[in-house]
Amino acid sequence: MKDFVELDYKNKEEWHELRKSAIGGSDVATIMHLNKYKNAQDLWKEKTGRKSRVNLDGNLAVQRGNKSENLLLEHFQINNGDYIVSKLDKTLRSTKYGFMIANLDGVVEHQELGKGVLEIKTATCHSWKIFQETWKDDVPIGHWLQIQHYMMVTGWKYAILYADIRLEFTEDKKHEIKMYKFQRNEEAIKQIIEAEIEFNGFLINDIEPPLTINL
Repeated sequence: MKDFVELDYKNKEEWHELRKSAIGGSDVATIMHLNKYKNAQDLWKEKTGRKSRVNLDGNLAVQRGNKSENLLLEHFQINNGDYIVSKLDKTLRSTKYGFMIANLDGVVEHQELGKGVLEIKTATCHSWKIFQETWKDDVPIGHWLQIQHYMMVTGWKYAILYADIRLEFTEDKKHEIKMYKFQRNEEAIKQIIEAEIEFNGFLINDIEPPLTINL
């Protein structure tokens, strides 16, 4: 049996409703209390209709990410000819855990490695310290959890994160393109599944998750 089914959506509103009714990759860090910008209580309120989702359409960073996605997919393909890149404009739903979904930026296929996840990111670093801590040799934990979630949903064994990082602290505000390769991490996926099952239980039973404070 295939690890996932493909779900169609007609427009952005339908896509948001699909995301609201399930747990996606961008939710994982919040559910695991590793998102400093949102807590699990706020996510629960959004998914149960108690709180409106923050509309980020006017956010310049979000706009840059949306406008850059196809360009970066093409840039990756041009510079990595051993991969075939395709887009999958569908939501993928896990066949084992029906409340888990994935919306992939792209799919890569390699003759030896098979299919993998391609995740596109844009970021801005305002200091060398921030770049060194978040992007120089690794990626932010939320992005890593996101792609592990995607590998769990798809059943694929590897993922590539391709990032355009603007170095705001440099004189010419130069951009650095970085590629990170990740393997499927079964121990992390086990923990992600456990956390998502617990959070889904709060949704099903209409119980607000307890407040967790990271010290």
